[in-house]
Order: sequence, then structure tokens, then C-alpha cells
Amino acid sequence: MPIYRLKWIFFVLICFTAVFAYDESADVLRKAENQYKANRFDSTIIILRTYLKNHGEDKASLEMVPLLMEALMRKGDFRFSRRLFQIYIKRYPESSFLPRLWYLEGVAIVKEREYGNSFSAFSNSLKGGVSYSIDSLIRSNVQRLCEKTLTADECAALASRNDFHPRVEEIVRYCDLSKINQAGRLYGAKQKAADYIKKFSRSQYSSIVKDMLDRADKQQRGFVEIGVLAPLSGMDAEIGRQIVQGIQLAIDKFGASSDFRIKTVMCDTRGNMLETGRKVQELINEHKVSVIIGPVLSQDAIVAASMLVGKEIVMITPTATDDGIASLGPNIFQMNVPLGILGARMAKYAMDNCMIRDFVIFSPANEYGAALSKGFEDEAEKKGAEIIDAVSYEEGTHDFRDQFEKLRLKLNIRKQQRTAIEKSLEGESTDDAKIKKNNYKTEKHYTAPEDTTLQIGGLFIPAESEDVIQIASQLLFHRIHAQLLGSSGWYNPKIIAEGKENVANALISTNYQPGVESDREWIDFRNVYKARYSVDPDRIAALGYDATMLALQSIKDKGGDRATAAQIAQVLTSVKNYKGASGPVSFDPVLRVNREAAIMKIKDKQFIRVQ
Repeated sequence: MPIYRLKWIFFVLICFTAVFAYDESADVLRKAENQYKANRFDSTIIILRTYLKNHGEDKASLEMVPLLMEALMRKGDFRFSRRLFQIYIKRYPESSFLPRLWYLEGVAIVKEREYGNSFSAFSNSLKGGVSYSIDSLIRSNVQRLCEKTLTADECAALASRNDFHPRVEEIVRYCDLSKINQAGRLYGAKQKAADYIKKFSRSQYSSIVKDMLDRADKQQRGFVEIGVLAPLSGMDAEIGRQIVQGIQLAIDKFGASSDFRIKTVMCDTRGNMLETGRKVQELINEHKVSVIIGPVLSQDAIVAASMLVGKEIVMITPTATDDGIASLGPNIFQMNVPLGILGARMAKYAMDNCMIRDFVIFSPANEYGAALSKGFEDEAEKKGAEIIDAVSYEEGTHDFRDQFEKLRLKLNIRKQQRTAIEKSLEGESTDDAKIKKNNYKTEKHYTAPEDTTLQIGGLFIPAESEDVIQIASQLLFHRIHAQLLGSSGWYNPKIIAEGKENVANALISTNYQPGVESDREWIDFRNVYKARYSVDPDRIAALGYDATMLALQSIKDKGGDRATAAQIAQVLTSVKNYKGASGPVSFDPVLRVNREAAIMKIKDKQFIRVQ
């Protein structure tokens, strides 16, 4: 065979082999990608590792190794992913996949707690050019690590480095400044804030840093600004007036012996959520207050608390009772006991002190009834009690016949079921006593006896006085006997005057009511208030007074005009058994709400505190 023909055959074989190899690698990559998209990461890893084990030198590894690293990261194999990255970067130093792989490298390093190296990897990723989504992930990861994981010293060490990408450096230096400010290191915070504004004038944090700088200047001048949010006009103006008068008494008393000056910024919310939002914005941006007393109404307090998330401002609402307001931010506090806690406290007392293990809830179909009922039911179920039924009625109902007839039906069935079980266990087997599980009369066809008095352990009625009076009298008519349990809506002289014997010995969970007991704090407050305003105060004014006294004392404890919002919040969180004019105050360290509910008993035609 001629030599030229042999060369031609050899050339064809080489081309065929190359094409075959290319087709095989493309097919492997396609299969691996399909498995990855289907979240079958183990399969992805097996396909790629099997191929690369024998073809690691192929050019196909340029695309296969990044996909393998992605799958390994998904499975938590960070060490092997890092080893592959070191090999890959040496072999393909110009690969377009490197920015993405630098990001994965940074995430893997975080898992090994090498935070400085992880920030360097993130910086390399940003320098190489990444998508907007990866850019956002990097910035989010860096900020979360700085705020939640790094100590102040670690953050300061990283802030002193100059090898990070500008976007990483911007976040690290901001977090370092924030930690210094929270620690109350005034002069260091001022200097770093000034440097930060010069270098990162267009930073997303620049407005916050400017606020820090402004606060530092104010603190050096030796006074503290407190914002007040209250309805001074409109339908709720009377409530706002009493709150403000209580606040002013507290400021006057505290200021007489304080070593720092107190300035109040009064804001009229008009009892309007939109106006509340405007006033909060004003207190944040123009006055830069460190503490806000208010708002007074729950809906306004929700607006204010939402706007203060992430702000260096403490908010204490004296009177808002909606559940969850304080949970909107770590610096939000509620002086008035929330409705859910009042319900839970009633359930706990009934179970622990009255040994009641079965309850019926009889509530109006409104927010007040729902919040109290949920708190009661959650606490009862948590402690293993039985909620026999939860009856609701529309506001304005006067005749509760339908509700009571359905309740009697359920109670009768429950009673006879229990009787049958007891007799069965005792060995009796009569047709009248035995109730078979799969052949029992349904409620639809069952008629309850009309001449029996049925027993309930406790009947919880979270309603206002008008409803309570009617329900209590109709309860007796429908021959249902129970320990009556109530809520703050019961605390009204009308209950005793018109409810008479029907509400005797009822127990209610309510906010502490000053004047019920001759406590010195209330008497002193009442005397001072009356001397100044010529009228007797009520609990609303006392709540404003106590909220302000607690805020000012917390500021004093943390250095007066040098106190930060975080420091003030820390002191407030630890408040336990504070004896205020409005009653005792103990903030739950997690929920930041006052848990000091009072249990009252109607006895001898008066409300008597029993706990």
C-alpha cells in the first residue's frame, strides 16, 4: 500500500477519534446539567467525577469542573470544592467562570470560619465582574457576617485592611462604625463617621452615618431629645392630653435632679395613621431623637414601630394593647399588657389556682375577642387542658339562645359519652348506657334533655360589660353552671351594679388598676397631678408618666447624653417588678412587653385583687 494512503487513513482515524471524544464530553455535560437542574446533585457529582477521572486533561473540564463545584457546594462538601478550585485556577487563570467560582470559594471559606479570607474571595469575585444577583448575595453575606458573627475587634481588624473591593470595604467599615457607636465610644464613632462620609459619599449607608454623626454632636452638647407621639386633636384628643400631662410630670421630676438636659418634641398624630407616619419621619430625619414615647393607639403604634425597624431609636408605647407590636423591632416596648397575654394569664390562673381543666370560650366576633381568645386557648392547650367549644357571636347580639342551645347540645353529648365510657369500664353493659363508636346519634338528630344543669369547669367571656351582663343572666336561664372568667372589659362598675349575683365570684384578667389598693406610687402621682392640673388622673396619665420615667432612668444608667438606643433598650429589657404609678412593670426579655397582668375577683360587690 502506498505510503501516502497510509498517512491519509491515519489522519482520518485521528479526526474520527477527536469528534467522538468531543461528542462524548458534550453528552456527559448535558446529562450532568439536566441532573443539576432537577436538583439531583448526587447524580450530577457521579456523572462528572466518573468522566473527569479518566479525562481530567480534556478541555471539557473547563466547563465540567465549575458545575461539579456547584453540585459539591449544594451537598455541603466544601473542602473538596475548595481543592478543585485551587487546581482549576492554576489551569484556567483566564476562565470566564472564575468570578462565579470566587464567590463559591468565599462561601466555602465562611464555613471554615476564615472570615478575612472569605472577604478576599468575595472581593476577587466582584473584581472579575459578576451578575447583579451574585453582587447582591456577596453584599448581603458580608453585612450579615459583620453584624451577626464578627466581634467588634474582628470587625475593626478587617476595616483596617485596604485590599478589599470597594463594595466590600464600604460594608465592613460601616459595620465597624456601627459597633463602635453602639458601644458608646463617642469620639471614635465621630472620627470614623467623618472619614466614612468623605470616602463613601454615595454609600447606601451615608444617611445613617450622618445621623450617627449628628447624634454624636448633640450628645456632646449635653442634652437628650425625646419625641412624643400622641393625638392632641381629633376624637382621641382627651387620651392624648392625659398622656402628655403624665409625660410632662415625669420630665419635670427627673430633670430637677438630672445631669443632662431633656428636650421634648411634641407631635400631634391626630389619631390618624397617615399623620403618624409623617410625624415619625419628622422625628427620624429632622429631630434625630433617641427615644419616642408613644404612639397611644394600637394602629398608630404599628405604623411607628414598622418605620423604626433598623433605626437607632427606642420606642415605648404606653397604652397600645395589640399583640405583636413590640416584635416588630428590638427597640420597641409595650407598657400596657397586650390582649393575648391577658388571655393567657387568665387561663394560667384558672388552671394553677382553681384546678380547672376544661373550658368553653364565649367571645364576640371582633379583634378584641379574637386576641384574648387566642391567648387563652394557646395557654390552655399548652398546659394540657380541654377546650370543649369556642362559641362566637356578632357584636350587638342581645339574645344568645341559639349559642346556648348549641352549647347545651354539645355538653349533653359529652356528658353522656363520658358516662357510657365510665360504665363500660366498670363492667356494665346496658343498651341505655352503652354508646358505640360508629353508631352514635349525631348532633343533627339528637335532642338534649331540658331539665338538667350542665357543668363546665370554666367559661371564658372576653367581652365588654354590656355583653357580659346579658350573657351571665342568660347562662343561668339555660342551666349551665361554670366558673366565670373574664377580661379587662369586665372592669366596670356597671358589671357589679347590673350583673348582681350572676357575676358573683367571677375572675377577670386585666391590667393593673391603680386605686384598688393604697399603693404609695399611685397616691404620690395622683397628688402631684391634681395639684398641677386640678383634676384626678386615671391610669392613662400614669402610663405616660411611667413610660417616661423608665426611659429617662435607662438613659441615665447608660451615661446620660452618651447613651445609645441599643444601650437604652438593654436596660429596659431587664426591667423587673418596677413599681410605677400605673402599677408594676416587668418587661419580657424576649417579647419586650409588660407581663404584669392582675387577676381580680368580684366579691362583696367589689373588685378584689387576688394576684
